[in-house]
Amino acid sequence: MKLKALAAGLALSFPMLASAQGTSVTLYGVIDTAVHYTTNIGSSTGTLGTPGARLHENDYTGFTTATNSWPSMWGLRGSEKISDGLEAVFKLESGFNPNTGVSGQGGRLFGREAWVGLKGDWGQIALGRQYSMLFWSMLNSDIMGPNAHGIGGLDNYIPDRRQDNAITYRGTFSGVTVGAHYAKGRDTAGGCGVNYGQENACSSYSAMLGYDAANWGVNVAWDVLKGSDLNPPTNVNWRGTGLTQTQDEDRRLAFNAWAKFDALKLGLVYINRKTDGNVGSSLAYGSNGVANRFSLGDRSDLWSLGAAYALTPAVTIDGSVNYINFKNAPESSKSWLYVARVKYALSKRTSVYASAAYVNNKGIANSLANSASPGELTPLGGSNQTAFMAGLRHNF
Repeated sequence: MKLKALAAGLALSFPMLASAQGTSVTLYGVIDTAVHYTTNIGSSTGTLGTPGARLHENDYTGFTTATNSWPSMWGLRGSEKISDGLEAVFKLESGFNPNTGVSGQGGRLFGREAWVGLKGDWGQIALGRQYSMLFWSMLNSDIMGPNAHGIGGLDNYIPDRRQDNAITYRGTFSGVTVGAHYAKGRDTAGGCGVNYGQENACSSYSAMLGYDAANWGVNVAWDVLKGSDLNPPTNVNWRGTGLTQTQDEDRRLAFNAWAKFDALKLGLVYINRKTDGNVGSSLAYGSNGVANRFSLGDRSDLWSLGAAYALTPAVTIDGSVNYINFKNAPESSKSWLYVARVKYALSKRTSVYASAAYVNNKGIANSLANSASPGELTPLGGSNQTAFMAGLRHNF
């Protein structure tokens, strides 16, 4: 009797976890982590650009902050019917590192998503921290998705296409989806927040247009990040790519397509990137034999072809072949990334998996086979890298 009384009291104390007519709130989440092995992790000693500097490589086995097949997170989402054809919606989603319990996305409590909006037959408008339209355009076409062995190793913006202080609109009409977003101060925790001294500093915007049928779809998206020339922390664009003036832009144009044939799904992604900063940097030896850090240029073309096949209701195999060509680097630089994964569902909510990746870097390219921790696992320029991981995933 005491237990029943306690349960009843908790239900009354936390009405948001219950449902009423026209109102619903859902608690959900994923816990996913893996043990990994990654080769040829690059580092340096001495002063770069001088004869005494040396570059080193080592292998690592163990855990990192984000080695997984799907990011660990928990969240709340809900809706309230306001009238016929109109409802209020919200989502709060928190990413975390299951190995340490630390919040992800720069230590934010709800770093993955935090927004509220209105939804109807006309579409949805929302305010808060949200994904850009580049994310939605690639949702069905990027077969490996957020897997640590995926195209995040070629372009480290892909796993984190979220914007602070954003307003978004998306609507789908007879299979045609249109969307747009605009953000002021797109990355507050990363030092590129709202700047009241400059109108467009650290802003971003994107748009998408697509068509999705039952078994195929095509999408195109345009995504732009802007820089700032005030306050030194804002001089660093996404994860170290410099945009040092407010008028500087980092632009991505993406074409995506997907198709399903019974148990087989195929996905194609193409991203053309042009930036007024630089695509990235690489630790490598110059032609004079001196270790230094080099820019990978201001242009790149990325291709990804992926496939997934359900062998049985419990077993799925998938993989991808990925390619990026860095334009305007000091020497011809490109990367081929090959990924394979097998997943086995132990139950409806729990699965185990194993994944392998190999990246072949040419010139001074330093793409990753394992993009879990780019700053820690990046190889030296021109070095190949192999990565394996085996993990466990549970949904709730």
